[in-house]
Formats: sequence, C-alpha cells, structure tokens
Amino acid sequence: MSRKVRLGTTSMILNQKLSGLEYFNYMVESAEKILARAADEKPDLVVLPEYFAHAQLDYDMKRKTAERIPDMDAPLQRKMSELARRINSNLVFGIAEVEGDKFYNSAVVLDRKGDYVGKYRKVHLAPGERVFFTPGSEFTVFDLDIGRLGIAICMDIHYPEMWTIMALNGVDIVAHPAAWMDYTGNFCESLVNARAIDNQYYVVTSHFVQVPYLAGKHPGHSRVVDPYGRTRADTSHIPGYAIATVDLDQLFEYWVTGELKAEMPTLKECFLGMRRPELYGRICQKDDEKKWKLKNPVIYEK
Repeated sequence: MSRKVRLGTTSMILNQKLSGLEYFNYMVESAEKILARAADEKPDLVVLPEYFAHAQLDYDMKRKTAERIPDMDAPLQRKMSELARRINSNLVFGIAEVEGDKFYNSAVVLDRKGDYVGKYRKVHLAPGERVFFTPGSEFTVFDLDIGRLGIAICMDIHYPEMWTIMALNGVDIVAHPAAWMDYTGNFCESLVNARAIDNQYYVVTSHFVQVPYLAGKHPGHSRVVDPYGRTRADTSHIPGYAIATVDLDQLFEYWVTGELKAEMPTLKECFLGMRRPELYGRICQKDDEKKWKLKNPVIYEK
C-alpha cells in the first residue's frame, strides 16, 4: 500500500519587541502570510508553534486573549478556520484556552474545511507554566482524512510513555508545537528523532525562531521527521515553512527473513509487539521515595 501525504511545519519569529494586542495581531498576521505561501505546495497538514499568538504575552494579557474551545466565533479560532479552509489543509495551532476559571496550554485541530476536529491540553507543563496553566489529562487521537494524528506540546517530549501510548492508539503522525530554546538544536533534535524511531511514526515539530540566530535563542529548525529519525524537511534557522511528501505506510523495514519477516515486516511490529508491559508497573506507581534524586547535585555559582 501507499499513503502519500504532504506534511508541513512552520517557524515563526518570536518578536520580543512587541507586547499586548500588538504582539497578538502581529503573530496572527505572520501566520497568515506563512500559510498563504505554503498553500502553493498543497499541504495536507500544517503545524504552527505552541500558543503562537500568546507566547510573548504576560499573564494578564493571556487571560484577556484566551479563548473557549471550541468557539469558532472567537478571534483566533475564527481566523485559523478561515486559513485552513483557504489553503485546503488540516491545521494544528497552539492557543491559550480558558474554561471557567482555569487556563490551559492547548492545541486545536481543524480539518480542510476549517471545521473543528478536537483539542489537546498540554499534560506536562514546563515548571514556569504551572503558576498559570492547569495540566491536561488525556492523550487524544484525532482521525483526519490523511490518517490518525496525535499531539504533544513542547515539554511533553521528555515523557516517552505518552508517545508510546499514542503509538498503541494507532497514530500515524504526531504534531509537536513547541517554544523551546537550545544552543545548537542537538538537544531538541535528538529527542524528536528518538520519539519517531521508537514508535515508528512521523513527527512534525514546529517552533519559534529569533533572527539573527544566536546561541541560547529560539532555534527555529522546525522539521518533519520520519520513522528512520531522518529529517525530511526543515525550515533551518529562519522563519517560514517546510513541506515533505511522505508515505505513511513506508516504515523502517525489518531486516529479518522467513517466518520472522512475515511476523515482523517492519520495526513497528518489533518495537510495539515485543513490549513487556507486565514489567513496567513501577512507571505507573506514585513516586514518593524519589530514589533518583541526587543528594549533592553540582551547581555552579554564577
């Protein structure tokens, strides 16, 4: 079989000179320009960064601009729906969500018609986010016209358990909106590559970029990564988009032969089929002892 699709990612400038609604509107306009250019290449899916229009806002402005989900009359969701419809592509974008008195770092999925498909609330919040956001508690899978989609947001990359759960739920692609920093990109790249290889699916990761690119800044380098852990398309360290044509049925062929080959034609059957969940119970237990904690961590004085 062959399921060829065109997966797209974006890098967006994190403009730290702007604030408030000026920043919010600038980011929405930037997304519109990037998606308009990407439309010429007919993508089937495009991913925007983590809460891209809210990232630079203080908590007061996050409260004012957060949106209930779904609410297709809310400014950001209405605009993104229009853009998804205009470029005829499934779209994943980060957003600050409000429900009652709680706020969530969320991602919204829209289909080609701009219709609401679903949302994911970031489960593993970065330490600094915990004073404002409430963590999510579900690993949602979305059925699109191109296949099954999972979502993980930024800090979620460090928790491989959830990535395996998505694989067990049959996802073909994981969208990874992020807002991370790195000195070269190696740290981030290694994690994304590992998640794609271990679970044998495609990962579309999207982040911010600061120009000119310098060490310690937002690195950009948004990528489409295949189950071989190879970059199929990337944005380098500049704002824009990148699109790769991939075959969702083209996984890492296993090199065995005979009956074993019939049982495990690809590494997906090997990696997921040979799991030993009966031995992993410790992962699901509450960790009160914290045996992993260093007694005397080396901390360098500034």
